[in-house]
Amino acid sequence: MELESEYVVLDVETNGLSSSKDDLLSISIYKPDDGKIYDRFLPLELANKVLTTHINGIKKSDLNGAVPLNQKEVNDLIQTFELDKRVILTFSSFDEKFIKNYFKRKHLYGFEKMSFYNFKKDIISPRFSGGNVTKDNLCKLFEIKNVQDIHTGANDCILEWELFKKINEKKLFITNDKVFEMNRDYIVPVSYLNSHPNFKFYIGEVPNILFEQEIVKRFEIHSKKVKKMPTNFNGMIVEHLINTLLDVKKIDSVPFLYANKSKLKYIGVLPSAYDIVPMSFNKDGTVAAIRKQDKQMEKELNNFAQALKKEIQPMIQFIAKEIFHEQNIFSQELVVHPQNKILALCDLSTSDAVMEVKTNYTMNIYNFKEQLYYESNGRKCYLLQTDWSLMPDCLSFIISKVTFSIGKVPKSRSLEKRWEQFQRKIKNENITVLRYVNSNTKVKLRCELCGNEWETSCSTIVRNPACTFCSPIVKHIAKTADKVSEEEKKRLKEIKYYSKLIEVSDGTLKANNYTGCKDSVNVECVVCGHKWTTRADHLISRAYCPVCKKRKI
Repeated sequence: MELESEYVVLDVETNGLSSSKDDLLSISIYKPDDGKIYDRFLPLELANKVLTTHINGIKKSDLNGAVPLNQKEVNDLIQTFELDKRVILTFSSFDEKFIKNYFKRKHLYGFEKMSFYNFKKDIISPRFSGGNVTKDNLCKLFEIKNVQDIHTGANDCILEWELFKKINEKKLFITNDKVFEMNRDYIVPVSYLNSHPNFKFYIGEVPNILFEQEIVKRFEIHSKKVKKMPTNFNGMIVEHLINTLLDVKKIDSVPFLYANKSKLKYIGVLPSAYDIVPMSFNKDGTVAAIRKQDKQMEKELNNFAQALKKEIQPMIQFIAKEIFHEQNIFSQELVVHPQNKILALCDLSTSDAVMEVKTNYTMNIYNFKEQLYYESNGRKCYLLQTDWSLMPDCLSFIISKVTFSIGKVPKSRSLEKRWEQFQRKIKNENITVLRYVNSNTKVKLRCELCGNEWETSCSTIVRNPACTFCSPIVKHIAKTADKVSEEEKKRLKEIKYYSKLIEVSDGTLKANNYTGCKDSVNVECVVCGHKWTTRADHLISRAYCPVCKKRKI
């Protein structure tokens, strides 16, 4: 099926951000396969004036004579644009919410037939990006023409369609304003699980980490010379001073990190939403401005550093003696967890303990528990936080000990109900839903016939409930039998496993005697002829010949 015939694009212009309190000013729909466009204004009903003219160009005079949607028009729209059969593309959840509340307010029927897909969910972007991850910026990045300063619904629909085609079936990853195309071989830095919320959906299920936090020591500083700056440099100065005074040895993890980052396909860079103030850090704990215009800030930062340096000596001694027991301390130790495709960089570490430095006490440990867990890697784990809330009277440093355990992945009752409802929508008893979040997020599935696991949009699997791997084979079998036999199911799983092995080993390995992922298989290297036996799932995760690897063939 052609991509254009599977989707329609919808865009709305509104008089504010609240779908329940602000007016819907216009609705636009674009049908890509035949170019049909629906574009019309709606009347002001919840306000007396248009407040968003600077964004969408809509003036109150444009709405003169506009009438509300009625049920007949809705029915015609559903039929003409196949809104009950196609996936409705949007570039945020914003549009769907406004349509839903407008229909509810006007007692219109038909929304329940619609299936929306917010394809912005396919972009793994920072939680706090400064607002630069916009449709316009991404369209410019991909050289999509006709981006306009004043938005119109019809034009935005066409831009969204062109953008969707550019990123369809891909995952974009944005960090430090740079845009990459994700690659499954990329090992995700654990800090991104908090800063980039969509990463948790991308990497799949992660352990449900439970923790206990016990405060072991507080240090308070009452010096009037220690001042909070209106930038994030306070935190950077604190970390740099701690490293300097503890005389830590920095581990060079750059080659590994560079090789890991090179697995991603670089696309381009977005315009920065922030004015970056470049500074270099000196060995004595001070900083040096790169630009002449930042010299005054350099002076203020160094005054702060010098004042703080004298005050935190007791804390430095406590960390060196009581936490790390006078051992050599390292910074930027790299901890890699290949099975979970996660890596972590430790702020401070020895063979026995790690300490993470967070320069904002208001940060809830729950938000970075994964980071602490993976950094610790079985070692004692400590957390150092700074509390600026009583400044300028007092600056507090709080040291906590954190212990971990692994619990079951929680699933709320409401999610569990929606999960079960979606499972029933899939008219194929051999397909099991492994992960369901909502209708806008890709669902993870498993075929019980062949063991294939894959992700797709909710609407796609409901419309075509078939396994992406074995569906043609099953259809062939079904011509001569009422159902797939247990023997045929076993054979399908074998085919799936052997195909996966060929894929991950680049055709260098072949296996036989597959009975299950936890059972042993016989393996042969087609390069050197070496034969060995290993567990089936272990072979998939380490798909190489040990002899060839040792010889570096």
